[in-house]
Amino acid sequence: MRTAAGIWWESTGAGEPVLLINGLGTASTSWFRLLPGLRGYRVITFDNRGVGRTGSSPEPFDLATMATDAVAVLDAADVDRAHILGLSMGGLIAQELALSHPGRASSLILVSTHSGVPHLTVAASAVATTLKQIAGLPPAERSQALAPILYVDQTPAAERARDDEIGDTIPTTPEGMRSQLLAATPWDRHTDLHQLTVPTLVLHGREDRLVPLSAGETLAAAIPNADLVVIPNAGHRIFTDQTTPSTQAITTFLHRVAHQSPQRQDV
Repeated sequence: MRTAAGIWWESTGAGEPVLLINGLGTASTSWFRLLPGLRGYRVITFDNRGVGRTGSSPEPFDLATMATDAVAVLDAADVDRAHILGLSMGGLIAQELALSHPGRASSLILVSTHSGVPHLTVAASAVATTLKQIAGLPPAERSQALAPILYVDQTPAAERARDDEIGDTIPTTPEGMRSQLLAATPWDRHTDLHQLTVPTLVLHGREDRLVPLSAGETLAAAIPNADLVVIPNAGHRIFTDQTTPSTQAITTFLHRVAHQSPQRQDV
């Protein structure tokens, strides 16, 4: 199905709604490792502008527009409020959605993400520059170039290949990558995060080389009463590196969202 703006989306399952928002250059097929753990929920997925079945946008867009797209998906699905889970760039979109469209988020789950490129360390900002260089590569070369900063060293090559095979069923074009990078890079609402009042989980891999743990810690500290869960032996592709503990952290949070006490955990 599509929204009026042409955003492709689908809904599966029944229960409390959970909206999943993809990271940079990835389509909704990339959620295949998490979805089995979300049985018992109504899971809504969609393809951001620039990727998958939505495809590239001829006009430039910003992150606020991408958040508006996510809200339009909720409207099309006839959902007033949902748990919003955003991965990497999707985490930025989730933050923008909660800030600009108050009342639409029941909770926030921010995975492998940060509070804006301007608040990353110098080393992480250098990685952002690398992403711009990689964006112009053909999909297969792009995946090969990104692998060292997306996974921990112990991740089996077969699992990386499976991510590429399933997650990139519809390869993202260089134009799609560039348009999303241009939308995400200048986004900065770090100083507004204190306004968030919904229960929030910040989930981060300890060995994330793309968005370092320090960025997740900064994000969690900026959001009132946010929970921070750190997964050892996990990089940026946390659901590939540590599928079970990362999924359990999310389902535990969803089950206890009404009364969970803020805490930091090392699982």
